[in-house]
Amino acid sequence: MKRASLDPRRWPLAFKAPALVAAFMLIVSIVMTNAVLSRLRETQERQLAAMSMIYLNGLASALIPHVLREDIWEIFDTIERGANLEGGFGRASVVVVDSKGETLAASDPRKAPVLSQQSDRDRHFEGDAVLTVDSDKARAFARKPLIYQERRIGEIYADYDIRHLLRERGEVLRTLIATNTGIALLLAAFGYWIIRRMLGPLATLSRHLDLSVSGPVQPIPQDQITASTREFRRLFVRFNAMADAVNEREAIAKELANEERLASLGRLASGMAHEINNPLGGLFNAIDTLKRHGDKPSVRSTSLNLIERGLKGIRDVVRSTLTAYRADRGPSRLAAADLDDIRLLVGPELVRHALSLDWRNMLEGELPTDASALRQVVLNLLLNAIQASPDGGQLIFLATVDAENLLLEVHDEGPGFNAETEAVLTGESQKPAPVGEGSGLGLWVTRRLLQDLRGRAIVGVSHLGGALVQVRVPLAPVEELRDVA
Repeated sequence: MKRASLDPRRWPLAFKAPALVAAFMLIVSIVMTNAVLSRLRETQERQLAAMSMIYLNGLASALIPHVLREDIWEIFDTIERGANLEGGFGRASVVVVDSKGETLAASDPRKAPVLSQQSDRDRHFEGDAVLTVDSDKARAFARKPLIYQERRIGEIYADYDIRHLLRERGEVLRTLIATNTGIALLLAAFGYWIIRRMLGPLATLSRHLDLSVSGPVQPIPQDQITASTREFRRLFVRFNAMADAVNEREAIAKELANEERLASLGRLASGMAHEINNPLGGLFNAIDTLKRHGDKPSVRSTSLNLIERGLKGIRDVVRSTLTAYRADRGPSRLAAADLDDIRLLVGPELVRHALSLDWRNMLEGELPTDASALRQVVLNLLLNAIQASPDGGQLIFLATVDAENLLLEVHDEGPGFNAETEAVLTGESQKPAPVGEGSGLGLWVTRRLLQDLRGRAIVGVSHLGGALVQVRVPLAPVEELRDVA
């Protein structure tokens, strides 16, 4: 048994309830056994006392005349004739003493010689008691004073075997123990069966909750709802309502994530058009020059170089845009070039706001994390920093690897995050995605992406005076993400 299982608070209810019933039955059986044995002992002692008094009264009536005459032989003969008791007690040991405590006669003269003192026999009795029982020796001791004309002329002491009474007590005790143990085990087994039946709906609910960890929340089938009790039926109905709401919310979240991704790229569309239009203008000029002066080698070489550089610039812009936009790609390993593409994408926005970006990409080789999700995280954080920073300000982006984690930092000179927005980004708030322009949908999507990557974001104050967002993502093989924006 594991150490944790020794704590009763962690035992399953299906075990605790029957164990509690068995413990309760054990306590009840102990109390009942004591009560029955006490009552049996009292009954036996009352019967024993009644039998002893009848026996001693009859013996005393026969002995008084002989004791008055101190006729030892008659006393001994009377004792011998009355030494055998009825009722399974066997032969009694009888001693008759005079008023001085000296033995007149005994059923066993060797143990109680004539004229020997027998005062020590009174140690078996308390006060005026006429009967006492010694269970250890399995003997009962009785005494009867011999009274003649209100004068005490002697005493009769008798002791006899009571082993059959003790055997009866033992048999009763064993019967009670066997009966109570059987009843306790039977009730515990029945209780375990009942509790297992009662907890069956909870097992169904737990199973569906476990299934929701690896996919959409699975509603409970209608036939199981119908077969359950009224209380669990209401619980199952509410669980299915919750499952429908959660699944609907997940679907909406996916749509919002995709729309946010498209919105992020849409804000960059004008800048991308500018980045493409500039080299296109140069290309047309170079082509026009070739048409008019293509026969000159120097002009032809210069024009072709200009066309090549322009086409390479257009190729880089298109490649970066496609890399960030393609949503049908599976998760790939992250390389430094994947983040450098984001630098090219946000370039027009930086120019439009007259911002400078200190780009520090320290990554080397390929890292085992989802490149598509990380690009979206960096893009959202940089766009948020650009929007928050004043024109003419400065931004810093830093990407490094620390032990088994990827570390990203984005610094700006803006006013920082308010408490609600910071809670959305760091995951302290589980509020639904905000809707509306400037409401922080990009940060909400960033938080969801980081949760899928098992990463987290920390908001602080940058040395530039604005906000600092630190992202830490563990480097481990990443499974395909269901909610990647």
